[in-house]
Amino acid sequence: MIKLQLPLKYIYVTQKFGKDFLVFDKKLGKYNSFYNQFGLKGHNGIDFRTKDGCICYATHGGIITKAVKDTGFGNFIELFNDVEKYKTRYGHLKNFNVKVGDIVKAGDKIAECDNTGKYTTGHHLHFDVRETYENGAIANYNNEFNGAINPSLYFNARYDGKTIVNKDWDKSRCYHRYDRGRPKGGLWIEKYRVVPALTKYLRRLPSNEDINACVYGGWEREVLKNPAMYELYSNLKKDEFKNNKIPYLDN
Repeated sequence: MIKLQLPLKYIYVTQKFGKDFLVFDKKLGKYNSFYNQFGLKGHNGIDFRTKDGCICYATHGGIITKAVKDTGFGNFIELFNDVEKYKTRYGHLKNFNVKVGDIVKAGDKIAECDNTGKYTTGHHLHFDVRETYENGAIANYNNEFNGAINPSLYFNARYDGKTIVNKDWDKSRCYHRYDRGRPKGGLWIEKYRVVPALTKYLRRLPSNEDINACVYGGWEREVLKNPAMYELYSNLKKDEFKNNKIPYLDN
């Protein structure tokens, strides 16, 4: 059974599995599917936003079967779970912390992220998962995604192994970053104190991220009105920020 930890400390999805987009073909003078040129129905993985140098973690245990430089995919790693029979790939990396033949555990640092390769427009991590046969060959290769399946169905833990409910894997960054766990009385504070106060101040119903930032992150409500502060309060508690932590780069 496939069980995956998240490959990054900070979670922000820029492109989901199966999504496609159009690009203009100068020769034909019309827009065509971007992934059609690769024989794909759509995006065969998930793209996570990163920043230069942030750590990429192994999503499961296994053996490194590739750590190579590719023209389109950039620097990438392939990790094979030879027990459960599946492979994961990590693309557009800056460098490798592993080599072919290394045995790694879930949560081990395997690389740093970057923007390498031809088919990328900004710093991000491409992550995909494919089931295999006993010999490691990709199963169901002709599924229009070169054998890739939707990784989002299999995330059940954060990068550090802390268990999450699968449906929560792509929730707001506050959810993963604050380790809140909702202490005794927290729900009452949220519903009857914070929500009414924030609604009156923001003149709208606060999002879960707004609530988390105030109740569990220690941020003042005034911060929520400043769009420039979003990158900070959605990723860091106030005391982390005061201790000079920087999102994506402090891991």
